[in-house]
Amino acid sequence: MILLEVTPHGVRKTAMSVKNWLTSHALNLLLWWKSRPGLVRGVLERQDYPQAPPLQPGRVRVAAIQQAMYLAPSAAAFAERTYVLARQAVEGGAQLLVFPEYSGAVLLGLLPGLDRVEAGTSLEKAVQELGGEQLNLGDVFRAVAPAARRLYETTFATLAARLGVAIATGSLIVPEQGRLFSTQYLYDATGRLIGTQRKLHLFTSELGWLTPGDELRVFDLPFARVAIPICMDYTYWETARLAYLQGAEILVNPSFNDDANSNFWRQARGVYTRVQESPAYGIHAYMVGDFLGFHLRGPSLICAPLALTPQGDGLLARAQSDIAEELLLADLDLAALRRHKAEHPLTFNLPLYEKYLPRAYAVYRRTEVGGRRVVAGE
Repeated sequence: MILLEVTPHGVRKTAMSVKNWLTSHALNLLLWWKSRPGLVRGVLERQDYPQAPPLQPGRVRVAAIQQAMYLAPSAAAFAERTYVLARQAVEGGAQLLVFPEYSGAVLLGLLPGLDRVEAGTSLEKAVQELGGEQLNLGDVFRAVAPAARRLYETTFATLAARLGVAIATGSLIVPEQGRLFSTQYLYDATGRLIGTQRKLHLFTSELGWLTPGDELRVFDLPFARVAIPICMDYTYWETARLAYLQGAEILVNPSFNDDANSNFWRQARGVYTRVQESPAYGIHAYMVGDFLGFHLRGPSLICAPLALTPQGDGLLARAQSDIAEELLLADLDLAALRRHKAEHPLTFNLPLYEKYLPRAYAVYRRTEVGGRRVVAGE
């Protein structure tokens, strides 16, 4: 990259790597200016705000927002687009909204030049076009992170408070002590941040630049206890079981599924299957669309134990399309869930588990080489 530097002797050209530019004071100042909270508030203060209906004992209406991926070039664009999606859900009577994984990645559009990347290219190629082979995805997310975090938190907190609705935000890449975490936020209907959850199990393409979390949290909302792990976390049954044992009644599952051949059976490894093993309601919200080499597919769904669904299929709502933006709504009967759990208690064999756990996991880890399991004879 060639920069123009003003000196007492005139203007001269200076070579600078894009990686250094991403951490430069000039870029930080530009992103700070583009992410001023007042820009978000200015947009949101001009909007109308329907109110989520009051809660009824033992019931809550939830929304899974199947969102189309895009790049937000400005604070105003992000705030307005998020407002439209949230408002539609509240107009449908929703009291808890769930956005998809990587909902904060749209704020990569704040980076100068990324909007000029040609359509159809991959994200990796886009990053290389931006800065060459010395630049990686983690560098890009780290550069935009302070600005993205400011806009993300201001937007979702404001919308939760103004609409009177709880919001599980999907996920944002958040830097902490030099590491990057995929983090979901949970706001209550007053706009108060109830807590955050880091992604616990990383997808293979994330292993090189993200760090997994090490704590599973369950949060209290007025209507239920809620857990908010992210995408791959539900591929592992342990996640939902641990949440269940902590009293979770609603499992939020935001996803970013790069699979053009996705179908119901492939996605069944997520929260749909988990709520059959550990009785709870599940809300599965997908990011969708063909974007920067990704083929993002759903369909999003809202699920429950088989016995609590009208057709006995575990589904309360399912998106009609696996690629188009769509809103799903469903009423969760928490009183019925509590009766179901009381009538069909899980009977755990604790002596068996104590005999093998956690030693079985330690043995498994010793058989792994380079992050993969070594099978005898390989």
